[in-house]
Amino acid sequence: MAELFLAYFTGPGGFRKFVALKRILPQFRAQDDFIAMFLDEARISAALSHSNIGQVFELGEAGNDFFMAMEFIEGQDLSRINRLARKQGGVLPIGFSAGVVRDACLALHYAHHFKSPAGRPLPVIHRDLSLRNIMMTYSGTTKLIDFGIAKAKGSLNSTAAGMVKGSSGYMSPEQIRGEDLSGESDLFAIGAVLYELLTGRRVFQADEPTATMYKVLNDAPPPPRTFNSEIPEALAAVVLRALEKDKSRRFPNGREMAKAIEQATSWFDESERAAWMEGNFAADIQRTRDMLALADESDERRIAEVAKGLSIERQAPGSASHVALSAPTSVLSTVMPSELPTRAVQLTPRNATVLIVDDSRVGRMAVESVLKGEGHRVIDAESGPEALEVLDQMRPDLIVLDVRMPGMDGFELCEKIRGKTDFRRIPILFLSAACSIEERSRGLQVGGDDFLRKPFEPEELAARVKTHLQRAMVFQP
Repeated sequence: MAELFLAYFTGPGGFRKFVALKRILPQFRAQDDFIAMFLDEARISAALSHSNIGQVFELGEAGNDFFMAMEFIEGQDLSRINRLARKQGGVLPIGFSAGVVRDACLALHYAHHFKSPAGRPLPVIHRDLSLRNIMMTYSGTTKLIDFGIAKAKGSLNSTAAGMVKGSSGYMSPEQIRGEDLSGESDLFAIGAVLYELLTGRRVFQADEPTATMYKVLNDAPPPPRTFNSEIPEALAAVVLRALEKDKSRRFPNGREMAKAIEQATSWFDESERAAWMEGNFAADIQRTRDMLALADESDERRIAEVAKGLSIERQAPGSASHVALSAPTSVLSTVMPSELPTRAVQLTPRNATVLIVDDSRVGRMAVESVLKGEGHRVIDAESGPEALEVLDQMRPDLIVLDVRMPGMDGFELCEKIRGKTDFRRIPILFLSAACSIEERSRGLQVGGDDFLRKPFEPEELAARVKTHLQRAMVFQP
């Protein structure tokens, strides 16, 4: 729902403080429910003051745009940290996982028992805890972020009947059922996070969100030690208690769960976690420091060179997302004439125009967030007929089609596009949850160029798009 920039405050005597500046994406600025959710996040996060919760410093309005200035967190979210551990052939150290979740439990206890300055109880329920909403700084501090759908007394935004907000696989049974929530619901989610960190696999997962929710409601979680025998039995018991279907059988509050973790195993303190981060993200740490140092010199070209090397994590909108470090697109997309390669085959079009066709708004937003981050212009359509109307007015450089759409599916639309003489060489990339042999065969028959399985990794989508744009530039002459 939002875009994020690296920014800074200035003041007398050379004062400078870096912040993460969050702004609602243009397509949502006229929608009252998104604005209400954005204002709720700012108001709730600004009220909370805890060392393990990302801070909001300012909520402002510039023209018709709302923005919030948030704490700039130099670190990585648990999703990327956990993925790194799996790539290395294992799971995170048990002490690391235990320490992170122990701190998160203390932060949740603070939020669940929050009071106004006058002493009036104002409990805050996060409602969207997952690996992507917990960050670890390079100095070893845990930070809960993204209170975008948090529930607090007096919230401007309300959930419509029949709507479920949260991340499937982490939501508690009572949240899926649409019941009133309490702190125990967040403890279920943090139990799912701890399970995933300890075992390297999601506790509840299926091909579709609804199937995942069914598992949460009906399936008992497999014992964590089934997948990692090194987990202490006492810690495995903590995980399973947090994942109880009946919330009355879970921990009564975050502080009690944190104590249980402390008693169950040896956990890494901040200095030990910082040492692990230094050993595994040394290159990212150095690039971040270089970026901040260069900002003082106001040299955009040199900033851009360093920024391009940063590991930037993006996620599909519609679930929680946070970018550890970003830079304004105008800086990232700066290319000096002397830097352009001389051979056409090496060129990648800057600011290419990409048409996305998907009946799911979340699906369109997911692709759009990645491609805009790569500097491309994005046009979207939610149906085949709407896409054909767009193509009557313009010629994109690349087309991304969802295979499954009502009325006219992606294959039929691709065939119609290829029937237009001027569109026969435009790369067409299919998105599919199945990516079966039958689908791939039919896709090639109707003129498609490539398939990408949904949900996709942002880096993989960006790489596929770059490859096909390069090929298109070779064919254009």
